[in-house]
Formats: sequence, C-alpha cells, structure tokens
Amino acid sequence: MKKFISVIIAAVMLASVSACDTGNQPETTTTAPADTRPEMPNLVGLSLEQIGMRYPALVLETTYEYSDEVEKDKVIEQKIPAGDKYDEDDPIEVIVSGGSKLIEIDDYTNRNIDDVEQLLLKQGFECDIIYSEDDKITKNCVIKTVPAAREKAEAGTLVTCYVSLGKAAVKAVVPDMVGKSIEEASELAEENGIKLTIEYEEADGVEAGTVLEQGIDPDTEVEPDSRVIVKIAGEGSSSSATTNISLSVKEGMSGEFQLKYYIDGTLQEEKTEIKELSLTKKISWEVSGTDIHTYTIVVTSMKTGKSGTLIEMEVDFTQDPPAKDHHDTFNGNIFSEISE
Repeated sequence: MKKFISVIIAAVMLASVSACDTGNQPETTTTAPADTRPEMPNLVGLSLEQIGMRYPALVLETTYEYSDEVEKDKVIEQKIPAGDKYDEDDPIEVIVSGGSKLIEIDDYTNRNIDDVEQLLLKQGFECDIIYSEDDKITKNCVIKTVPAAREKAEAGTLVTCYVSLGKAAVKAVVPDMVGKSIEEASELAEENGIKLTIEYEEADGVEAGTVLEQGIDPDTEVEPDSRVIVKIAGEGSSSSATTNISLSVKEGMSGEFQLKYYIDGTLQEEKTEIKELSLTKKISWEVSGTDIHTYTIVVTSMKTGKSGTLIEMEVDFTQDPPAKDHHDTFNGNIFSEISE
C-alpha cells in the first residue's frame, strides 16, 4: 500500500514541474549587426587631384558638364550625399565641371584690328595685340591669332592678334647727280626710288641740261618717292607748262561738299571751296609746272562730316603736252559714299 501511494505522489510532482516549465519560459531578443561601412566625405568643390590625394581608396565614376560658376575639373555634385554610408567596392558617381563652354574662334585674317577686337570681346574673349611687319597683309589688319582660327577656347581666354604694320620700311638713297645730264640724273633718280624737282638757272661755261646742284647730299637716306631739288644749267628753260584737270559730276547728285586741293601733299588753302553738286556739272583745276607733281582733291560732306579722295593725279610737265596719270585712283562714287 505504501508503495502505491509513493508512485502517485511522484506522478503528481512530475506533472506539476511540467506545467511550471510550460507557462514560464524566459523571453529572447535578437541584436542587428553594426553598419561598419565608411561615411561619404563631402567632395563638392574639390578637384579630382585633391580627391585622389585625400581619399585614395575612392573609385570615382565621373560625368562632365560645362559650368561658368565652378572651376574646371572640380566636383559640381555627388550622387551619394556627404555623411551617408557607401560600399567601398562601388564607384562613386560625381558630376565634374568641364569649365566654361568652348567657343570657336573665327578666321579674322585680313580684317581690321578695331573690328576684330570688338568681335572678340563680344564673344567673351580677352584680346591682346602684337604688331609686326608683313609684306602681304594690309596695314592694321590681322595676320593670325593665337589660339588659331577654328580652334575652340573657353570664354575669358586671351586671344593674341598679330597685326600687320605693312611692308618693312625701305629707305631710298640719294645718288650723286652733280655734273650729270638731266637725262642721266632722271635715270639715277628712278633707279634709287626718288623723284626730282627741276629748277633752271643760267651758268656760263656749262653745257645746257647739266646738273649744277642738288638739294640733298649724295648717299643720304630718305623715304621712297621723296623729292630732291636739282638745279639744271639752261637759260630760259624754266618756263612752265599748263594743263587742266577736269572731272564730270554724275547726273542726279546733290548736296553740299567742301573741296580741298593739294599739290605734292601740301594743301592749297586759297583754293578750298564749297560746291552744291546739283548746280555743278564739272570740277575743273588748272595746274602748271616744270617737272612732275602730284595733285589731289579731297571732298568732305557738309551733312555727315565724312571725307574721301575724289582723285589723285600725277602730271609730268617735262613732256609736251603734259602727261597725266591718276593710277586708277578716281572715285566718282565718293560723294554718295560719304553722304551715308
């Protein structure tokens, strides 16, 4: 009997223990692993060179955009904001400044430097001017630019313009003409690039037509086409010849114009006049001399103040009749051109 009761008590105790275990189990919690990835640094405003030095482990994926505000090769934007975590093995996308937008430089060869300078400034370039002699390019016109024509450059780039001074100045040398005949003196003058102004005077014992004196000493350097006075032996040979420079005015022309007359570059002030073209059929100028002279007529519009050359004519009074040559300088349209 005692044995049976013990078995029952043991069974009850086991059931109690089982019930206790089932209803009072301890709670369990799970902790997420820490994010050990590095934080993205601030790359905006840094150059690619600076990023390479400061963050050598970063692998960049770069996209370039033109920018007038951010210096070339510096970061404009980064796709992962500064402070965010990033995977070290993944490339970092950044937008990098390609500098200002490139502008193509036009071909300014043979164009006047005043116009070229304004055009370059308008495009956003700076302009520097260097003058040099050039036999082919007209004076004050552009020979070349650096950077060259058709190259592209950023706005603000300094463009150097090489500008022509014209042909290199060549000096003429006055020959020794004393004792030579007028024919020989004329040939020497032509060979040496000078012109003669001939004056005659009586000289006993000297053959007529012989050079007695010259106004500039032999071997003197002068500008090309300079005039040298030579005195020639010959009684009564200084009588001058006369001719007329006569120019027709186109029909339908009108307006007031001032006319100035020049002989060998010297203004003949007493002859300056103002003409109303609608009342003028011809412009006539009687000239005289003993050798070769250049005659020029310059006109100025009283309306616009603009001026221009109507004609420049060389007259050789040593020939009979005097020979006239305007070397294609006559411009019958000058009145219209300076009236606009």
